[in-house]
Amino acid sequence: MRKQILYKEIKYITTVLLFALPFASCTTLSPVSTDNWRDYFRPGRSKEEIAKDFNLYKGKWWNYYARGRWFAEEGYYDEAARDFKKSINLRSKDQRLARSYGLHFWEYFAHRELGIVYYQQKKYEDAKAELETSLSTEDSARAKFYLNKCNEAILKLTGRDQKPPEIKITSHTDGMVVNTPLVKLKGFATDDFYIGDMHVHGKRLFVELAEKRLYFQEDILLHTGRNTISLEALDLLGKSIRQEFNLILDIHPPILYLDDIQMTKRDGKHTATIQGIIEDDHAAKRLYINNTEIPIIPGKEVHFKQDIIVTSLDKISLKVIDAAGNETKGEEQIGKKASLLWPEDILNKRQYANRANTPLMVASGKMDRYIARSLLASHEAVAALSPCTSSSSYTSKDMEKEGKGSTPAQGVASDNIPPVVHTDLKPAIVHDANLFFSMDAHDDSGVAKLFVNQYPLEIRPGKHIFFNYLLPLTMGENVVTVRAIDIQGNEAQLSPVKITKRTFELLETDARYTVAWLPLRAFEEREVSPEILYSMLLKAFDEEPKRFNFVERDQAKLAEILREQKISNTQLASPDTAVKIGKIHAAEGIFFGAVEEDLRGVTITLQLVDTETTKVLAHVDVYDEDKSMKNLAWLVHGLSLKMKRQFPLIEGNVIRVSGNGFHIDAGGTSGLKLGMKLLLFREVKEGDFVLKEPLDAIARIVLVQPDTSFAKISTKGAKKVKKRDFVITK
Repeated sequence: MRKQILYKEIKYITTVLLFALPFASCTTLSPVSTDNWRDYFRPGRSKEEIAKDFNLYKGKWWNYYARGRWFAEEGYYDEAARDFKKSINLRSKDQRLARSYGLHFWEYFAHRELGIVYYQQKKYEDAKAELETSLSTEDSARAKFYLNKCNEAILKLTGRDQKPPEIKITSHTDGMVVNTPLVKLKGFATDDFYIGDMHVHGKRLFVELAEKRLYFQEDILLHTGRNTISLEALDLLGKSIRQEFNLILDIHPPILYLDDIQMTKRDGKHTATIQGIIEDDHAAKRLYINNTEIPIIPGKEVHFKQDIIVTSLDKISLKVIDAAGNETKGEEQIGKKASLLWPEDILNKRQYANRANTPLMVASGKMDRYIARSLLASHEAVAALSPCTSSSSYTSKDMEKEGKGSTPAQGVASDNIPPVVHTDLKPAIVHDANLFFSMDAHDDSGVAKLFVNQYPLEIRPGKHIFFNYLLPLTMGENVVTVRAIDIQGNEAQLSPVKITKRTFELLETDARYTVAWLPLRAFEEREVSPEILYSMLLKAFDEEPKRFNFVERDQAKLAEILREQKISNTQLASPDTAVKIGKIHAAEGIFFGAVEEDLRGVTITLQLVDTETTKVLAHVDVYDEDKSMKNLAWLVHGLSLKMKRQFPLIEGNVIRVSGNGFHIDAGGTSGLKLGMKLLLFREVKEGDFVLKEPLDAIARIVLVQPDTSFAKISTKGAKKVKKRDFVITK
């Protein structure tokens, strides 16, 4: 009886397992190992020996695929094609991790390898069809390389490609004036068939698959003045076009000279007639007074005179924009009742504006210049005034004459009042490379010289000068001083202001995703050394933009750990091995890859595995037939670029907080993937500066939509997260 019960239990369990097995392939599994056809490969065999030695077992798809690769490697293309076709009949789609049985996976590319066989047999159209089929289901560098070769061969046979490529810039116009030293140049190259290579400003772009329209987006660092950017595009047959493109960098905002403000009363309304000059290195383009645009003729020196109706204690605001988009702003306080302070018979019905606790600013140029100087110097209600001798305005030329020794009228006080300087500069901690601040200097005898940190600014003498300044910062503490000298030599200097520049914390090494390296697995070393490739990879990943923080680079130490853990060369391609080594180094992720070399070319693969979840976060590869050191360095550079693109730095904002997580305004179209970690920051305004303070919380993406994502907090601090907080991928 007991035997019957035991038999029934075993039968039930077996039935359940057999029923559940077909559904196992529908679940997400972490591969224990990735099988490779080279594990079965023994070179130098004849096709008869391969057929005899290779046990097809039960004729599974992976058996035919592995034997097909063996046949193809030895040059037996007919036999290889037959095996690949049989494999495709059993499993139709190429897949990077195709499960064979249990937790065993293959890099399965039967369509790709069949296409390569057809290419070797010069069946180019058939080869193209198979390679395109492969790429439609799974990306691989080897398929792209041979698809380029097929298209090139077809064009040579048909002779249809006659025209050279063309280049179009979409982000800027030729000769455009810009105000940022780093510009993002966007555009595309087109060809009647295929663009195969592209250079922008001396930099070769990494192009794997030739296309009819190749889009590019490159950061270009400019110097002040004219910059000539070179571009070159080549098609698959080597026809090229070279083009030059000019951008002008102007980081100096325009200077606004407010020379005169005359107050009059017309039809019962108080009117200010504002007169001044705008100077710019390239062209002042727009002028606004009280938020109203004033028509001007763009130019390097623009004179303006405009009537503005003012009210009591009205402020006149001015803004100037140049061709590059640089702005200069300023404000002037106007007191329309100033004439009540002085007897009209003394001033001969002339009006002026008075500003408390500062030198007076003449609002009418109809006074005798010595009377004006006396008023400005004394601040007293009564002064010995000379009779008017001229109705002309007091100009900068008059200032210069007085500065050269002219003597004021008897009884008039000389100018011993220093200029008045205002600035929005305040002590702050900033993350930017440059500091942009505004200043204005005022003196009624005329501001002659201005200095920022003892560096003179290029100005002409003027009563009231508005200007902005872009100051490059060094890391740490920067002391900023501003000094003004008038025509009479009076000097004013603002108290030094301390600006501290710090690296934005999320860009610091410790805040980036920490990664450990495994040595590259080599199946058979011929011409390409895995150790040399490893060194090249480290160098490539150190290039900007730096994406990862590597916790271990020393190959000797890694080799010692592998010996201690008894990990063989064949186990280097296992995610389980990657996780094990990563945890030893306390790394969040680990890189592991392989070098697969054959007689024709070399494939380099690299995977990023999360040590906490064992999930493969990114998988990239490169392939080429050129095994020279120069080209290998180029391939490794491309491999690092592909990895950074698959695991990019992405910014966003919290749009909704929900339970132990939150939604952000970035998704799959931005490059976010499941398993990515997020750092959180909150923007805090400190004066005129916006700082980003880190929150004590880290989140992981668990749901990705095209334009939004949902992340769960993986550390303490869920209650701290608020709507509009700033996030960036770790």
